[in-house]
Amino acid sequence: MNAKHVMLGFLAGAAVAGIGTLLYAPASGKDLRKNISNNKDDFQNIYQDIKSKIQEMKQETISASQVSKEAISLFITDVKALIQSWKEDIEPHKNEIQFRIKEIESALGELEQVVSIPVKKE
Repeated sequence: MNAKHVMLGFLAGAAVAGIGTLLYAPASGKDLRKNISNNKDDFQNIYQDIKSKIQEMKQETISASQVSKEAISLFITDVKALIQSWKEDIEPHKNEIQFRIKEIESALGELEQVVSIPVKKE
């Protein structure tokens, strides 16, 4: 698309330069009108060419945005599937970790009971 932007810029610049040259050329009004009349077809061709290039760029932009939307949608779907798979993979480990935590808490409770029993001095 960069080449098209350069070409469009070149054509627009050429059109503006041509019009500017005609308007600022040292010619009488009659000669200027004659030159404009003679070059009217050229200006219309340049205008039509610029218009068609803009339409092409518009269509390419719409197409590129559609492809981007589809790619992003597919990416999001893939990421969601990966996250779900990861959740399923860790579920058994999660349950075991919770079971081990409960065992540790129980052991700590028993240890607290042992520590809180007064020790007899003999």
